[in-house]
Amino acid sequence: MSINAISSFLVYPGKNDVNPRDALGTQLKLTGSLFHKLREVFERSEKECTVPIRFSMGIDGSQNNPVRSLIHEYLVSPTLENGLVLANRLRDLTTKKPGLGLFFIMSGVENKHYKIVLSRFPAEEGILAEEVKDELKIQYIERIFMKNAASYKAALYEGSSFENDFWDGYVVDRQLDEPANYWIYGFLMSEYLTTAKFGTQRIAKVLKEVTRSAISLQVKQEIVAAMILAKGQFGKPISVPQFINQMGLSKSAQTAILDLLPKDVIDDTFILDEEEFLKIVPLSGVVLDTGGILIAPSERYDECITRELVDPISRQYKFTAVGKIVDEKLRGNG
Repeated sequence: MSINAISSFLVYPGKNDVNPRDALGTQLKLTGSLFHKLREVFERSEKECTVPIRFSMGIDGSQNNPVRSLIHEYLVSPTLENGLVLANRLRDLTTKKPGLGLFFIMSGVENKHYKIVLSRFPAEEGILAEEVKDELKIQYIERIFMKNAASYKAALYEGSSFENDFWDGYVVDRQLDEPANYWIYGFLMSEYLTTAKFGTQRIAKVLKEVTRSAISLQVKQEIVAAMILAKGQFGKPISVPQFINQMGLSKSAQTAILDLLPKDVIDDTFILDEEEFLKIVPLSGVVLDTGGILIAPSERYDECITRELVDPISRQYKFTAVGKIVDEKLRGNG
């Protein structure tokens, strides 16, 4: 699909600013080196934008989302004026941390099938302050863009029906390990397609099931340790492959997890929810440098396992647990 319009804006950080500066914009010509670079971003978007999101519903539960409406208006009429509304929205949600940015809106249509890509690139404020006053000139955009052409955020939407399509989209963030919250929840008024509740329940149940299956003791220990260390990921967007990598699981443990998941959901991204995770895996634990793992129900951990500091210098502890063996498999309440 070819591009039929590109709107470009210099977006200043304006969140919490009582008098934010309007974004400076220009319509780009569909020729030249800058256009060719942006066309690559447009064409690669279907492969690079892999994190599925969905526009949030209205507060009253209705199918009404202001950002989706703005995208619809731009696709129908890809003018600088329609693009400026989106650019100023991005300005109002941008803090000084991400700073100054170049915002591009690229649209295309073929056989009544529409595609739009929204991209934000970091900009070089020093050059802009020196050379750009009250208007955005293409040669300056090109100089700044080329320095950061591999570092950007992008969102992709496609469809043929403005009434039924364009609710689902995909994002990528090549600046961060995970998509920035202000980009998804703020600017795009969206959420991950896989809900925190469902995604968390799915991975927690799989981890629990792996510990119950006929696998080696080593793999079982790895999974139990991963369950304990998972608390470090609570509240963060994550996928199963990311979880596996961050936990440093062996190939055997990875295979045991992935074999229990449908192939079409393995790469789904979701927020790991603490409450939902602990409903299924209600455990706390300690992992020792000796390889030992001490686990117990979170709400009664200190009652089940006591610890005594035996060497303050080396931080050596002695742990004690007293009770009858009733089962040697992991138990949960979910």
